[in-house]
Amino acid sequence: MRRAAAIAVAAGVLAAAPAAASQTVDYTLRAKGSATGLGKVTAIGPFKPEQDPSLGAATAAFGPPTSVRARGQVSCRLGWKPIGLRINFVNLGGGSACDPSLGKAQSASAFGRGWRTSRGLKIRSSTRKLRRLYPRALRRGRTYRLVGAKPIFTDGSRYSVLAAKTRAGRVGSFKLFVGAAGE
Repeated sequence: MRRAAAIAVAAGVLAAAPAAASQTVDYTLRAKGSATGLGKVTAIGPFKPEQDPSLGAATAAFGPPTSVRARGQVSCRLGWKPIGLRINFVNLGGGSACDPSLGKAQSASAFGRGWRTSRGLKIRSSTRKLRRLYPRALRRGRTYRLVGAKPIFTDGSRYSVLAAKTRAGRVGSFKLFVGAAGE
């Protein structure tokens, strides 16, 4: 009986595989900078934090996460290992950041091979290509600020809205600062 159940489950997975494979997911990262104010992450693939930065919107876009790590009530990190994505959600107003309606996207790290920027920089692209696509990128160590903005409550130094971390001359991951949880 167990064997028959396992075969039925496997058949269901295989039958669903072509439908899932035919669906194409947009893995484009989109961010807007600003010389005078806050920047915005407008898209992390199908997740649009500018429209709805909630944890619920992220799980609607990517499906159930493969990992969830609560850090007290204030922070909750979700990961989707198959696509190489982690998003940190924060709630500063009381209640759990892991609550789908209360957790707001604060930062993200995209490291799966499908991720790319709106200008075409991809995971594993060379730093030469990075410099060609983003000639004004500011380098600090192995990190390049691709899109920057100016915080409104500080001394005026810029911060990264979208950055690329490199290793061995290639892009290894993208870092995004969404900042939807506020002050």
